Amino acid sequence: MGRFRGRPAALARLGAAALTVITAVAVLRAGQAPPPPGQQAPPAAQQAPPAGQQQPAQQPPVFRAGVKLVRVDVTVTGKGDLPVADLTPADFEVAEDGVPQKVEQLQFVRLDGQRPAGDETSLEIRSQEQAEAEAARDDVRVFALFFDDYHVDKAPQITLPMRQGLALFINRLWPSDLVAIMDPLTTLSALRFTRSKSELQAAVNKFEGRQGEIFPVKSVMEEAQLMRGDIRRVRAQVTFSALAALTMKLGGMREGRKSIIFVSQGPPTYLGARDGNLQDEMRTIVEAANRGNVAIYPLDPTGLSMEMRVGDRGTLYQLAAETGGRAIVNTNNVAGGLERIFVDNTAYYVLGYTPTRTEDDGKYHKITVKVKRSGTRVLARQGYFAPSSKELAAAAEASAKTLEPRVASALDTLAQRQPGKRPVDVWVGLSKGAEGRTKVVVAWDPVESGTSGRAAGLEVTVTTAPSVKLVPLATPSAPGTGKPSRVAAAFEVAPGPLTLKYAAQAEDKSTIDTWTQSLAAPDWGVAPLAISTPRFFLAQSISELRAIRASGDPPPSAVRQFRRSDRVLVAVDCYTLRPGDTPLVQAHVLTRDGRELTELPVPALADGAVLFELPVGSLGQGTYILRIRATLGTEQAEDMTAIVVAR
Repeated sequence: MGRFRGRPAALARLGAAALTVITAVAVLRAGQAPPPPGQQAPPAAQQAPPAGQQQPAQQPPVFRAGVKLVRVDVTVTGKGDLPVADLTPADFEVAEDGVPQKVEQLQFVRLDGQRPAGDETSLEIRSQEQAEAEAARDDVRVFALFFDDYHVDKAPQITLPMRQGLALFINRLWPSDLVAIMDPLTTLSALRFTRSKSELQAAVNKFEGRQGEIFPVKSVMEEAQLMRGDIRRVRAQVTFSALAALTMKLGGMREGRKSIIFVSQGPPTYLGARDGNLQDEMRTIVEAANRGNVAIYPLDPTGLSMEMRVGDRGTLYQLAAETGGRAIVNTNNVAGGLERIFVDNTAYYVLGYTPTRTEDDGKYHKITVKVKRSGTRVLARQGYFAPSSKELAAAAEASAKTLEPRVASALDTLAQRQPGKRPVDVWVGLSKGAEGRTKVVVAWDPVESGTSGRAAGLEVTVTTAPSVKLVPLATPSAPGTGKPSRVAAAFEVAPGPLTLKYAAQAEDKSTIDTWTQSLAAPDWGVAPLAISTPRFFLAQSISELRAIRASGDPPPSAVRQFRRSDRVLVAVDCYTLRPGDTPLVQAHVLTRDGRELTELPVPALADGAVLFELPVGSLGQGTYILRIRATLGTEQAEDMTAIVVAR
C-alpha cells in the first residue's frame, strides 16, 4: 500500500476550495429548523454534573446554511476550571482581523456518552466502514493518539510516566468514544478506529521513543531516509506530513470537533541558516485543522525537568495555540492535562457569525473570542483560511461536473473495495460456461481489518431461485507461487439473478464479517457481441509471470491496488453469435475522470481470448480506469475497471 507523504501547501489550498468555509462551517440537518439568530437552547447548569449523574441527551448543534457563516467551537471554563454553561450571544465578543463581528447563532453542547433511548446500534467496531459511520455521529467523541517516536527520547524516566498517564486516559474513555492510533510511518489505509481499551493499552505499552536512533530500519521508507543523508530534517518532514494526513482524515469524517493527542518532544521547525525552516509544513497542518475543526493537544512526555532535552517545544505550543488545543508541556501532571481534553470535548459552545468582509480573498483571517464575564477562561481556534473567489469557482465547477456513468460506476466499485471496507478484497468474474450457463469465479485476498484481525479464509454461499441450476467447478491451482489458490468458489449457473453470501473467517474458523452481493448471470446467446469480466493476474517475480503465461487456467487476483514494481497481466474473453467472427479488442488507460491517457498494445484474439500486460510501472501514483473495448462492425462491448497505482 502506498504511504501518504508530504503534501505541499498548494494541495492544502486546493482542499480548501473543496471544503470551503462556505460549506464546512455550516452544520446542516435536513428537516430541522435552526434557532432564530441570537437565541439558544435553554442553558444547562453552570457547573458540571456530579460524578455518576447523567445529563439528559442533547440535540446536536443546528445552523442555517448561511453562505458566509463561520462556525467556531469555544470552550469556556470558570471556577475550578469547570464548564460555564449559561452564556448568551451577548456575553461573547468575537472579532475577525480586529473587526467586531455579531454572534448570530449559539448553542451549548454537553455530551454524556449515552445512546438515545431506542438506539440499539452495536458499540463494538466490526469494520472500518462501521467506525466511520459511528464517527459521523454528533454524540460520539473522536480522538487520535499520534505517537511521534522520531521525536521522543528512549529512556525509562520518559517512557514509564508517559505510559501511566496514557493508561489513565484510556481507562477514562466512554464506551461510545472512538480512538485511532498513528505514528509517522502509519498509512491512512492502515488507520483503524477502535473502542477496545485492551487494544489501545497494548499499543501504549509497546510505544517507546526512537529519537536519534537510525537502526534498526523499520521499512523501505526509512531506507530512503538514510539515502537522503539529513535524517533530522527528513524525519521532521515525515512527522509533519503524517500529522497533516491524519488531520485531513479526521476533518473529512464529520463537522463536529475532533482531537489529536500529539505525543512528542517537538519536531524542529527551524533547522539553521543552511537548511531553512519547515513552517510551510506547519501551515499545512494548521490549515487542515482549522478547516476540519480538529484540535491538536501536544503532550511532551519529558515532564518537568531541569535536565537537557532534545526537542522543540515551540512547535508544540504553536500547534496547540493555532488549532484550539492545549499544550501539555513542562508538567509532571500528564493525567491532569489529558483530563482537560475530555472536558473540552464534552462541554462547549458552537457559535456562528457572518463575516463583515465582502471579499473572498483566499487569506488567513485571525479570530479572537472573548467572554465578558469575569473569571472565565476561553479556548478557541485562532483563525481560518478563507477560499479565494478563484478557488470557489473551481470547486463549484468540479462539483457540477458529471462523470460518464460507466466511469462513475468503476470508481464506486473501487471505493467499495478499498482497505477498511471489508476484511478481504473480493472479485467476482462472469464468463461463458457450458450449454449457455454462466461461469462464476470468486477470488479473494486478505487486507488488514483493524480490531477483527487478518482474514484466513472466505466462505461463499449461493442463494438463488430454485429454478437456477448450480454446477460446482474445480478450483484452479496457483501456478509458480508455491501458495494455495485464493479462489473461494467456482461454479456455473443458468441465466438469471443470484445472490452470494460471504463470510470472512479467522484462523480459528470464527466469522469476522458477513455481507451479501446480488448479481445477474447474463444470457450469452442474446447479444451479438459480449466480453467476460476482465481477469487480473499479479506476478511479483519473473517465475510467477512465466507460470501465469504458461497456465491454461490460472487463478485471478482480487487486488486492484498495485505497486509500480508489480507485473500485472489482464485477460478477457470475447463471444460472438456467428462462428468465425473476429472482434477487434482495444485497451486504454484513462484518468479517473475518464480522459484517455494511452492505448495499450493488445495482441489479436487467440481462441476467443486475449492476454496483455498492464504496465503499472510506467504510471504515476494515482487512480486510473482500464477500459477494454471489443468492436465488431457496429457492435461494441466494453468494460471499465478502476485501479490504484501506489509507490
